[in-house]
Amino acid sequence: MNQKSKKICVFLPNWLGDAVMATPAIRCLYEQLSSTAVLTALGRPHILELFDGNPWFEHSIPFQLKNAPPEQSQYHIIRRLKREHFDIALLLPNSFRSALIAWFGNISQRIGYAQWGRSLFLSSSVKIPAHDIPLVDYYLNLVNAITGENTPNNHTIRYRLELYTTPEEEKLGDDIWNNLGLRSPEKVLILNVGSANSIARNWSQDYTIELSQLVADQLDFDVLINCGPDETKTAREIVTLAKRKRVFSLADQPLNIHTGKICLKRARLTVSTDSGPLHIASAFGKPTLVLLGPTSKTYIANPDINRYVVTQHLPCSPCYAKKKCPQKHHRCMKELTPQLVFEKIQLAVNQ
Repeated sequence: MNQKSKKICVFLPNWLGDAVMATPAIRCLYEQLSSTAVLTALGRPHILELFDGNPWFEHSIPFQLKNAPPEQSQYHIIRRLKREHFDIALLLPNSFRSALIAWFGNISQRIGYAQWGRSLFLSSSVKIPAHDIPLVDYYLNLVNAITGENTPNNHTIRYRLELYTTPEEEKLGDDIWNNLGLRSPEKVLILNVGSANSIARNWSQDYTIELSQLVADQLDFDVLINCGPDETKTAREIVTLAKRKRVFSLADQPLNIHTGKICLKRARLTVSTDSGPLHIASAFGKPTLVLLGPTSKTYIANPDINRYVVTQHLPCSPCYAKKKCPQKHHRCMKELTPQLVFEKIQLAVNQ
């Protein structure tokens, strides 16, 4: 009987898109070490839910910073790490806190990037790349520190984003399709025009309305407006002002990570800002179109995905602004007009 002798705790990224782009590294870690090690995921509850159905993690540890129940607080997480005697901590976040928690949790091998003054709390610190690299490579570099640079060279295997759905999520998808009266998934396009991480990435409501009308009228697609709990009012307004019977929103459906996963998996095409839903759709092998404004194309680059990029290549981009445009014009998003985006959508659906 094969006995697994090591216990590895993977500290997951804090943002949905980053977590999705970490899946090639997590899969590589699993394929290299699953015969001798048990993998446990530690992360925010909704990030753990993103990984529901995956074969990689045997256990999970939910952790929250704000309004956490006692068992998910930092103090209790550290106690649990001590109690479970992990051998290795793979720190995918760059935060000082993640290194500190692993150190206080008595995990002997703590592997992460040497950043934010946390090197003292790492047993194996990986040097930050000298220039910008895709995030998938950024995470794979950390796994190489454990596996000895045995990541596959084949691009299809090395870079493939990957997520799974559960039977419960598939049933949820059926219910949403029936509730809204959506047609076949092949006739559904998802629009995700917000960003939980940066309001500077948001696409305008007026542009969204106009694009919804173009897609419904000229392509005869159902348009499904994706939204989070804080975006329901805007999503409902878009549907009302579009004045098209084939324009819908998720505002009155269960708003959680499971709804997002299954809808993005089923839709023919997702048009999105540089945010979590963009990468979730890519992880299910669906074509995507990214409205790229203040962020970098390099950061999200991946040779294994089918993605169209709409950007203006301005001299001031990328600036990575979170809220206000440093130049006070926000051209990077304003010049991504509905007609320009629609032309790219036509290319994508006719491919």
